[in-house]
Amino acid sequence: MEVKILDMKKVLVLGLLLVVAVSAIAAISAAEEITLEGIHFKIPDGYTATERQMDASEAGDVEDIDGTAVDTETTSEYRNAAGDELEIQIGVRNNQKIDSINPLNAQKKNIAGKDGFLIKEMDDGKDKYKFEYLQDGKLVKITGVSEDIISQVIA
Repeated sequence: MEVKILDMKKVLVLGLLLVVAVSAIAAISAAEEITLEGIHFKIPDGYTATERQMDASEAGDVEDIDGTAVDTETTSEYRNAAGDELEIQIGVRNNQKIDSINPLNAQKKNIAGKDGFLIKEMDDGKDKYKFEYLQDGKLVKITGVSEDIISQVIA
């Protein structure tokens, strides 16, 4: 009887250690989550914030995100060790929703469940992808080095 109790204690202790180890690994590898203008995003592992800013238009002045007029633009920029950039922009119009977008040279695409427009460009010899879509009446633009990175950002 005493041997079974000892074996049960060992199993429970090992199980507890396993849960702690898995939790620690998950916490270390978890992507950072941010919220901009009420929309949630996940920042992939390895990217760190370099800049965050909010530009609001003044009377008679309008901000512009790839041809779409917005009153306020919030931008958050990130970079990884390889120098790859990641940028998230949110455009908002005062007291009204943005109903449509149609960026030039874009193809319709669904990434991570979001219907939007994808633009592929070259920047300093590297591919650069821009994905724009509407969420909650706001314009969302994510710029990264691949569709996969963009997909990881969309929460």
